[in-house]
Amino acid sequence: MSISKNQLGIILSILVLLTTLTYYHRAPTGDDAWFAEQSYWLQKDGIIRSEFFNGILGWENQLLVSHKLFLVFGAGLMNVFGFQLPTVQFVGLVSFIAIIAEITVYLYKKEQSATSRNILLILILIFSNRLLVKMSFENRPELMLAALGFSSFLCLQAKSVTVSKSLLAGVLAGMAMLCHLNGIIYLIAGLGTLLYFRQYKNASYFALAGSFTGLLYFSDILLAENGFSTWYYQFRNDPATQNAFGWRSKLLVLLTFPKLFFESPEQASLSLLLAFLIGHQRAYLKQLPSALSVFSILLVTSFWLLTKHGSGTYLPLFMPFMLVLIYELYRIKPFKNWALAGVLATYFIIGIYGTIEIILQNFSNDYLPVAYQKLREHIPADEKGLVPLTYFFNEYERHPYLLSHENYKYHSIPTNNPPAHMANWAHQRGTGFILMDYQYRSEDFYPKPGTVTLPFFRLTYFDGRFAIYRSS
Repeated sequence: MSISKNQLGIILSILVLLTTLTYYHRAPTGDDAWFAEQSYWLQKDGIIRSEFFNGILGWENQLLVSHKLFLVFGAGLMNVFGFQLPTVQFVGLVSFIAIIAEITVYLYKKEQSATSRNILLILILIFSNRLLVKMSFENRPELMLAALGFSSFLCLQAKSVTVSKSLLAGVLAGMAMLCHLNGIIYLIAGLGTLLYFRQYKNASYFALAGSFTGLLYFSDILLAENGFSTWYYQFRNDPATQNAFGWRSKLLVLLTFPKLFFESPEQASLSLLLAFLIGHQRAYLKQLPSALSVFSILLVTSFWLLTKHGSGTYLPLFMPFMLVLIYELYRIKPFKNWALAGVLATYFIIGIYGTIEIILQNFSNDYLPVAYQKLREHIPADEKGLVPLTYFFNEYERHPYLLSHENYKYHSIPTNNPPAHMANWAHQRGTGFILMDYQYRSEDFYPKPGTVTLPFFRLTYFDGRFAIYRSS
């Protein structure tokens, strides 16, 4: 039995409501705080740096390997609305809305109706995708890259690509690179697409605009003392990627790259749906819009060759293209069978379960900034501390100096007594208190709950979740 457009509209409205509910008291991630701290210092001091990671690669002075345009946007929001948690989470929402608008524009040009069944179906896929719903309210750059990259593609997939569209596409792709160096894949895919169709003049304009915009990434490096040597040192020794250099590591990434699309159920749901449609519609693949096919292939291939880490976190870079490919593949020759029904059922179960899971987590736990606020009477504001990254919200300005647990983990060594090693490390750096969260961000170096003493520190507060150790 076919579902009417009115019924599809009701389903979409319910999914939009569920998505909106995930935003209420959304718990912060470590990345929310890590990037928020960088934006905080950018709007305060005019440079990107980090005190949370003081002592690592000179990041406390200036962090030159950073997601610059993304952080500028976050700093702008902070300047207007303050550095509360929803402010930085709003960065993801703006990008999510932009992606929805861009996909809708693409579909409208095909359907010529804003209430087309196909448009409603793709919107339902978007709002029932757990990964998109989750990242739509997180302070990470992937959705911003995807929005800029897909808008660049929209300029190039028109029947007649003009000089102005080529220039605009280059600027947008360059802006993606300014948000994150991974954005260079949109420059490669755009240039490659124009060259494939022998549009050499437009390709030169695209390359000129994209290169000029993308090279702005190095503006702060040029202004910094020993900028390029510092940038290379930070790039080559970044804790997140230093183990990814060398031909063995690169070969491993190349061989395991498909896991990016199937790393967990939230990645696999959309990937499985696209793979099923490619297999079922393989006889019609040549009927796909050629610009979409070429751009998508170049996009994935360039990322496969360039990336140092094929994490599923990066799937959003491709998701707008995956969604319109699903639309185009089904539109070529619509069909219904039990296999498609099964794949879609799997997709919706994963997505809706994940969305409800986020909502329940939001309502079952104390809102973290409020929970931290309740601890203020137990933590003197004039003391330095070792804290979870999420303590940034909204306590950062109350203290002269804060180190993150991740900073300690970078410096930690194998030991028979991790809590004692951590306490010694904190003492050597002049911290007056240590805050631990056993419920939300429990770490391997935490002592057994309720442990009264650590070297140089004594337990002064414990409520079953939070423990506060003060310098003794």
